[in-house]
Amino acid sequence: MAHIFNECQNYGFEILDDGIYNNKGVKLGQVGCTNGNWWVKRRYSVQQQYSNSVLDAVLSLSIVDTSLAEPAHKYLQHRPLEQLTTEELQQLLSAEAANCEQLLDLSFEQLTAQNWQRLREPVTA
Repeated sequence: MAHIFNECQNYGFEILDDGIYNNKGVKLGQVGCTNGNWWVKRRYSVQQQYSNSVLDAVLSLSIVDTSLAEPAHKYLQHRPLEQLTTEELQQLLSAEAANCEQLLDLSFEQLTAQNWQRLREPVTA
């Protein structure tokens, strides 16, 4: 737990009972260690993803931080893919994934026709 706390402090994150939050009070997810294996669970994910270290786990939460990714996402979506750096492309993909994961948490009644269309679109990699 001390390792998690130290890494969270490096990013200005706060650990509360139900997860890790950024400095704007937005829940980012959870980080833990089970049987010597580090894992991260992002706020909209239902499963844990294994990580190489506590540093990598907390770092991955900072990438999903939509309060940081959304402004970059809005700017980057209008640039040609060939001009994006690897980091910018990762930010763009992370923001899009976070937005789609948010839709999965909505009830059927809350989804608009546009939301349904986004969820039906095939994922290309």
